[in-house]
Amino acid sequence: MTASSPWTRHLRPSLAALDVYDIEPVQARARLSANECAEPWPAEVMVAVAKRVADVELGRYPDTSGRKLRKILAARHGVEPEAVVLGNGSDEVISFLLTALGGRPSEPSFMVIPTPTFQMYAHAARCRGIGVLEVPLTEDLQLDEALMHEALDVALGAALCFLARPNNPTSGLWDAAVIERLVAQHPATVFVIDEAYIRYAPGATLWRAGLPGNVVYMSTLSKIGLAALRVGYCVAPGPLRKPLNVVRNPYNVSATSLAVAELILTEFDEVQKQMIARSLSARYHLLEILGRLPRAQLFPAHANFAVVRLDPPDEATRIARELAARGILVKDASGLPRMAGCLRVGVGTEAELELLAAALREVVPGFA
Repeated sequence: MTASSPWTRHLRPSLAALDVYDIEPVQARARLSANECAEPWPAEVMVAVAKRVADVELGRYPDTSGRKLRKILAARHGVEPEAVVLGNGSDEVISFLLTALGGRPSEPSFMVIPTPTFQMYAHAARCRGIGVLEVPLTEDLQLDEALMHEALDVALGAALCFLARPNNPTSGLWDAAVIERLVAQHPATVFVIDEAYIRYAPGATLWRAGLPGNVVYMSTLSKIGLAALRVGYCVAPGPLRKPLNVVRNPYNVSATSLAVAELILTEFDEVQKQMIARSLSARYHLLEILGRLPRAQLFPAHANFAVVRLDPPDEATRIARELAARGILVKDASGLPRMAGCLRVGVGTEAELELLAAALREVVPGFA
């Protein structure tokens, strides 16, 4: 088949300009580029997981909507299980929201996002032909409240606004009062508060019972040691629950993922808390390491990664390349808006951080 095949006229025009999100797996001594919770699960947990997985009937479909896991998550949030919608990772939940709320032919939909932020918001919207209005962060990587209000009021108003808090890739924790004002002053826009990393910002969650009716709360199990399961979820207001489930395919979360998630959340919650506590401790170590880079500007870190700006800016690309050659993977974020000269570095384990420090001594003159 070639690009001149007659059927290609049916392709969405918006797809031609988009890149495929696909990362080639590489061997690494320290993988600090993917914002994972790298702390290993204890042996007794892995034994229990193996036993639970062995009970999964591979020839049977899972529950169509993950009722047991939805009930567990609903209890944590103090809501009814019907409020919780599961996805194959938060990426799928994002697609549900965009499909349900975007694309009205009679009233072209668009969404507003700060930039830089989690790239799948814009990618998923553009795949569906939904317009994306990006609002640059301030120089110190905070929300520009005035510009956000202006963007949300364009034309007939935005259908959606995604706000990641803490934000990826900046690790910033945006001012709660600013978000509350945005939500209150734009009641015709659905605000999605994405707290994927909130366990690394203790006490900072915006979740509360009785959130405004135009707020969807979204989170994931991926950042708390369960990335392999691909389980995300949202807590949706009443009028949005049925539409989200209409666009959600049945059986969208595998039986294996459901079984392991249910096990961890009910029987090993304390173990998970200890793992996150170790990651928080390792974050202090990471910040200490990055602070030893010459002329480094460290930004406040509220997630399981940190951002450092280097001088001159092209040092970020050079250092990321030199580290990769030594098997240490970090994210060169210098091509993103407002992030010239920036590296994003995951917390990793203490052993990985020691490898990072040793490699920086080799590649950065003046590293203390």
